[in-house]
Order: sequence, then C-alpha cells, then structure tokens
Amino acid sequence: MISLLKSKSDFFNLRTIFLSADKLSVHHWQKGKLGSSYLFDVDEAGQMNFKRYLEQSSNTPAYVLIDTIEEEFREDTIPHVFGSDRDALIKRKQGKLFRDAEYHYADFLGRDEQGRRDDKFLFTAITNNQLLTPWLELLDEHKVPVKGVISLPQLLQSFIKHIPDVSKHALVVTMQSISGLRQTFFLDKKLKLSRLSKLPRYGTDPYAPRIDSEVDKIQRYLNSLRLVPNDVPLDVYVLADKRTLEDFDREKTKSPMFKHHLIDIKEVSSKLGLEMEKSIPFIDQLLMVHLFNDRPKNYYASEKDMRYAKMRNMKVAMNVCSVLVLLTSVAYSGYSLMGAIFYQQQSTDAKNKADYYQARYNLAKERLPETPVDSYQIKTAVDAIDTIKQYKSSPYEMLSILGSNLVNFPQVQLDSFDWSFSMDPYRDTVASSDSINYEQSAEESNEVPKFYQISNIKARLEPFDGNYREAIATVNQFVETLKSEKEVYDVSIESLPLDISSESTLQGDADKQEKTALFSLRAVVGVYE
Repeated sequence: MISLLKSKSDFFNLRTIFLSADKLSVHHWQKGKLGSSYLFDVDEAGQMNFKRYLEQSSNTPAYVLIDTIEEEFREDTIPHVFGSDRDALIKRKQGKLFRDAEYHYADFLGRDEQGRRDDKFLFTAITNNQLLTPWLELLDEHKVPVKGVISLPQLLQSFIKHIPDVSKHALVVTMQSISGLRQTFFLDKKLKLSRLSKLPRYGTDPYAPRIDSEVDKIQRYLNSLRLVPNDVPLDVYVLADKRTLEDFDREKTKSPMFKHHLIDIKEVSSKLGLEMEKSIPFIDQLLMVHLFNDRPKNYYASEKDMRYAKMRNMKVAMNVCSVLVLLTSVAYSGYSLMGAIFYQQQSTDAKNKADYYQARYNLAKERLPETPVDSYQIKTAVDAIDTIKQYKSSPYEMLSILGSNLVNFPQVQLDSFDWSFSMDPYRDTVASSDSINYEQSAEESNEVPKFYQISNIKARLEPFDGNYREAIATVNQFVETLKSEKEVYDVSIESLPLDISSESTLQGDADKQEKTALFSLRAVVGVYE
C-alpha cells in the first residue's frame, strides 16, 4: 500500500469507501476532481492494511458505498398514521421483515389508491451485519467523519437523472469492478428491486452473453411479480464501454418484450466532467463522481456511526459564525474609522477656515484708525443700550389707568404720586392678602409682563362731612375699580381716612371744626411690551 502524508488543508476534500463482499476500494475527491484510489481485500490482512491507511492519511470525511448480494428489498404497507406511532410501526415492520439486521431503511413510496389507503414503503436492509460492522468500527476508532452509508441501488436512484428519457418501467444494468453485474429496476423512477450477480475476471470471458442471460432472468421475475405488464416491453438501459455495447448488440435476445438502450459511459462521464483514460465497462469512477457531486442522504448509518461527522459540521458552523462575526467587526471598525477620519478632516477644515478669517479680521483691524475704546467694549455698550431700550418705560400706563378711574370718583382728590418700575412686583413690600392672583392670570393668558410699574398714591376725599364709614366704603370701592383693570397686577391700601385696626386708639376733639379724609394706595401695573 502507498503511504500517504497527512494534509492540513483538507477542508473541502471527500472520499468514498466502496465495499463489496470481496474487495474494498477508496476513492479520493480533491479540489473538485477524482483523485487517487486504493484497493484492499476483505479479510484480516486487508483490515490491517486499511487500518494503516487510516493512520497515515488525513482525517477526510467519507461516504461508505456498499454493493452486496446480501441486500434485500421488500415492499409492504403500514396504516396511515403520524409521528411516533408511524415510527413505531416502521420499526416493528423492519424487525419482522429483517430479523437481527442492524442496517435497514424505509423509503416512503406513496399511498394505496384503494381500501384504507395505507402508506406504501420500500423496506431495505443489509442482512449480513459483519459485512459492514468491522469497517465502520475502524472508521470510528480513527474518528473519521462518516457522512452516510448508502447502497449502490440507492445511489442509482439519483443517478438515473443523467440517463435521458427514462421510461416508466426501466431496468438499469451496470457493472462494477469489485462487485459484479447489477440490475436495478425502477417504476416511475422509484427503486423497486435490485439484483447482483458475479462476473468473470475482466478480459477472460466476454460480458455480453452474461448480460443478456441475466436480463432475461430478471425480466421473467418482474413479470411474475406483475411489476411489468405482459403487453408492455421492458426498457433495458445498459451502461458500458463502446466495445462491450457492440458485443451486446450482436448477442442480445431479439424479442418484442425488450427495448434496449445502449449508453456509452464515456459520453456520460464527459457530461459530468470526468475524462476516462481507459475504455473499460465498469461504472465505478462515474458513480464516484456522481456521489461527490450529489452528496446523497444517509440510509444505513446509525447516530453513533455519524457522530464525528456531526461534530465536524458543528465545528464548521462555529468557524463560519466566527468568521462572519470577525468580518462584521472589521467592517464596523472600518466604517467607524472612516467616520473618524471624515470628522477629523471636517475639524481640520473648520480650524483652517477659522484661522483664515481670524487673520483677515486682524488685518482689517490693523487698518482701522485708532479709537480710545476697544471694539469689544463698544459692542458690549451697544448691546447694553439695546437691552435698556427694550426695557425703557414711562408712567403713561399708570396715569392712564388712574385718570380713567378718577373720572368716576370726583370726590377723590390726588395729593401726590410717585412712580418707578421694577422686575419684582413686591419690591420693598409683602404681597397683600387681597392682591390679584397674577400667576393664574398669566397661565390663562399665556403672557408674562416684561416688567412692572409701581406707584405710591396719596389722596383725600372732598367734600368730606365727617362720615368716616362712608369715606372708607368709597376708598374700598375705588380700589376694587382699579383692580378690575386688566393691566393692574396688585392694588393695596396703605392707609385709610380712619385707622380702624385693632392696634390703634380712637381719639378726637369735639370742638375742632376742620375734618379731612386722607388715604394712601400702592398700585402695581404689568407692562407686556
């Protein structure tokens, strides 16, 4: 056996372990092409050589393809149920059909058209466990990722798509170098049964008479099973090299029960990208290329047999996720870096513009005539004047309100009037208890005064006949009239014609004839503009 060096770059490579009753061959798929192959005997010496091969080769994932006489095909039905009930029925049926068989599979074919419309299945099994078990144990021992175990008839079910115009009743005849002559029958392109027979060593006896004889046997068997109607010819597709096909064309049975289709495997191989160096009747290499391209599902391997393949898939998925996260991080970092560079350029451009205009300003400033005051101070003074203009005021508003109300009270005579404005309506005083709730009024009108005019008013009542009760009532009425004005913020009585508070002491002179009614007010008016 040729010694192999372990390869560290084995991510996309595959291999197929092709097993028959006598031989085992290994075919490598490297860089999208069929690579080297190795042949082992199915005995103890062959197992030792295969073990040494696994130790020296890279841990490449593998498909196990088996072609043996000891594979049975049984079509049967089970009741139409779902879920775990269906699985239980399938398992019970497999145990009944294939006792002690560890490698089995159930392929759903459809439902019966009559009666209960039960589910139809094709049950297949490898009846000799020892044909597969020793080789799978060696693969498991060396932790080879097994992607699936599949038989050659099951592989042919997907291969027939490369055969043009396959009829409803099709018998596909192929020859394999390590197993023999395989005849596989398809009904509506679904596998029904397959038969394997031995062939003499290549080059000793011609294959054409043997092919014709075996086709005649299986045709009679298919008729006995009523898989092919008696009045319908059986379409026979023979895949071989050109020389074997020519011999078969001369030797074949001339009967209306057969319709022969001779297919040169070299032409099919070229369509699949396989260039066959030698003209041989065997289809091994062509099937290997199809398997590597098609990647069929698993049929016979158990969960234990495929555990390393699943671990490898998980590892690949994690690596892909890590690469995606890394690429996303690099892309985001690059985007952030480009943004930072862009903003840095903007900052540099802004600074250059500011320096340019500052230089222009300094140059223009040097050309101006000298002034005793700095331009910044002039700007500050101008801003202050604008602010003062905004808040300039006159006693017009206060005098207007006071004058319009004095007309209605001719007995009120004004003695003195002082006026000021402020931002605080309660400057130098405390808000009176009977003042207007200006905060509420401001919320309702959505307006707030810019400032307030404050006036201290001193007045008297003339004529006054000495009736202080009437005088106090007049003053209170005058105050309420002022408060009713919209602009008035607050009016408070500073003093009445007669001090009637609890702290004062009443006294007077009965002989004194001169009587006066003096009072003072504090009025606050809000200015909005």
